[in-house]
Formats: sequence, C-alpha cells, structure tokens
Amino acid sequence: MKALQNSMLILFLGISISTLAQPPGGGRGGRPGGSPEQMIEREKQTLYSKVEDLTGDQKLLLDGIYEEFLVTLQESMEEMRQSNDRESRREKMEALRKEKDELIADVLNEDQFKIYESISRTRREQRDDDGDGKN
Repeated sequence: MKALQNSMLILFLGISISTLAQPPGGGRGGRPGGSPEQMIEREKQTLYSKVEDLTGDQKLLLDGIYEEFLVTLQESMEEMRQSNDRESRREKMEALRKEKDELIADVLNEDQFKIYESISRTRREQRDDDGDGKN
C-alpha cells in the first residue's frame, strides 16, 4: 500500500512539475519539454540543486559546458531539419549528449557524477516515455 501511495505521489508530482515547467502552448514548436534552451537550463538547475557541494570553479566550467552544448545543439538542429533521416538525427543527438556527459564527468568528482547520471537517466526515461508516444 505504501509503495502504491509513493508511486502515485511521484506520478502526480511528475505531471504537476512538467505541466508547470512548460510555458503556454508547450514551449516553442509545441515541444512537450519546451525549447532546447529551457530543457538545458532545467537540467543545469536540477544538477545545481542536487549536487550541493559544487565549487565555484566547477559551476563556472559547467556553465561553459552547457552554453557550448546549447550552441552546438542549435547548430545541429538547424542542419538536421534539412534531413528526413530520423535515425541519423537520433544518432547525432545521442553523440552530442555523450560528448556533454564526458565533459561533465571531467568536472565532477565520482559521487557528484553519479548524481548527474541519475538526473540524466531520469530525463532520458521521461523523454522516451513522452517523446514519441510508443511507450
């Protein structure tokens, strides 16, 4: 019974947070998670709130990584709009995320990176569940 209550609470909070986090209309282009800028900013702020022992230098480096990731993501998305090959677009996005993860791994210590991985895994699962409606 307790597990069911916890699951329902998590589900309710997830729905509430995702609804409140979106601007009217679901973000630019009707994306469920909002614009790329909003998604990246949410990920960064979640990391900063969950990893409480980040140093000023780490935050500075992470800010740079996220800013560069956003620029690269925007450029890549523009290129990918020209292609109808969904699989190549998915592969390119995954490569960009992997590169970001590797850069972040170089900045965080082992315990901090475990928290980051947990955040990333949760976001990926949410994106997979919401993204194409197949799950």
